[in-house]
Amino acid sequence: MPGAPADPIRRRVLLAGLGAVAFASVAPACSSDSAESDGGSEGDDASSRPSDSIPQPSGFVRSNWSQDPSALGAYSFLPVGATPERRDALAAPVAGVLFFAGEATWRANPSTVHGAQASGAAAAEAVSRTATDRLDVVVIGAGVAGARAAADLDAAGHRVIVVESQATVGGRTRTVRPEGWPVPIELGASWVHDIDASDLADQLDASTVEFDYRSAVLATDGERLPGTATDAGAATAVDDALAWAEEQPGDRSLAQAIEQSGSARGVDPALLAHFLRTEVSTEYGADADELSAWWGDEGTEGDDLLVTGGYVTLAEHDLRPIDVRYGWTAATVAIEDDAVAVTSASGEVLRADRVVVTVPLGVLQAGTIAFTPALPAATQAAIDGLGVALLDKVWLRWDEPWWNEEAEQWTLVADDEPYGEWFNLQGATGEPVLLGLIGGQAARDQAGRSDDDVLASCLRALQRFADASW
Repeated sequence: MPGAPADPIRRRVLLAGLGAVAFASVAPACSSDSAESDGGSEGDDASSRPSDSIPQPSGFVRSNWSQDPSALGAYSFLPVGATPERRDALAAPVAGVLFFAGEATWRANPSTVHGAQASGAAAAEAVSRTATDRLDVVVIGAGVAGARAAADLDAAGHRVIVVESQATVGGRTRTVRPEGWPVPIELGASWVHDIDASDLADQLDASTVEFDYRSAVLATDGERLPGTATDAGAATAVDDALAWAEEQPGDRSLAQAIEQSGSARGVDPALLAHFLRTEVSTEYGADADELSAWWGDEGTEGDDLLVTGGYVTLAEHDLRPIDVRYGWTAATVAIEDDAVAVTSASGEVLRADRVVVTVPLGVLQAGTIAFTPALPAATQAAIDGLGVALLDKVWLRWDEPWWNEEAEQWTLVADDEPYGEWFNLQGATGEPVLLGLIGGQAARDQAGRSDDDVLASCLRALQRFADASW
């Protein structure tokens, strides 16, 4: 790559990852506000119903990660001009006493649950390397990264306290069990990615099912299109644009690379837009005009498992022997000689030999925690230069299914419906449940809308599938 930095991470071929979803792949994705509305009626045969006949769902829950002060986004991504070295810079210890962990710090598998977990283990190991004796350590954040850091530090003989602003552990692995729902639901991470390279499935006290992303696509005229084959031309265009960008002297966005390379000539614009929405925006939580064409296609490949309720057990298991202080919001971290003082929003002070900060990138960017003295320039530049992605979910359930379609992934070739990507979880859970995903700017646009407005948008999109006799 003549113009790009030396030794680049090998870019992922997007076509090979059709249908994969990042953190909430790490990454999503997350903590969120959620709401459930009850009501609805039993469904009937979809082919015999008139238009506008989808029954009201019996349950409705949404995530809203950008509005949650403990998250302020779903996971991280590399925007134009950023490089993976920024992740390394964020992971670098500060003054030998301050350490960072979390998916944003993990270059190998960012934006994934196993990347977050690996970063926590790496931070714990780095802390132990600085020790000649038993240490007092404060871990800020009880998500997957904080839980693993705390567990490994405890196993190494250190005294560990975890402080967590929420009333529960898990962070952006958020399992909720709303009243009336027959299955637990995941508002954050749902999939275990690249199962050959990760042992997460073995650590979970939860059921998982294989998920092969059997896809059904509905065209704007209501015609059913042949699944992922629909996106073949668009995927090739994106892949060719990335290859072209590798040879250019400067970074640019994926959208710019597609336009400037001419790789999409001959590709139906509607199908290209469909591919970018469903395989970029809801994969990375960022749109093609935000992602770096050199480095933006981070992630993992390989087979996936769907967690059918219980992803939070990953953090719960690690934290069982640990002292966790709930409702404890860290406000300042002050380095004092060779120790640290962590002060809560209410003024409580914890002094320790070391501190491991595992809060999400969005929280770091917001300056919710003040560092004294100021963070090194390289650390602050890494925080400011990484991108905060957004991937939100809508979960809907009915007493009876109103659809006959068995495909696991449903998508609309329509840019007028924000909720155009759905996962049919009836086969995986045995219950009539649909999961909708929305990412990037579309998700940011929906974040401030009421639950009633969001539900109406969802049902309007799903009505198209009903009208097609799904």
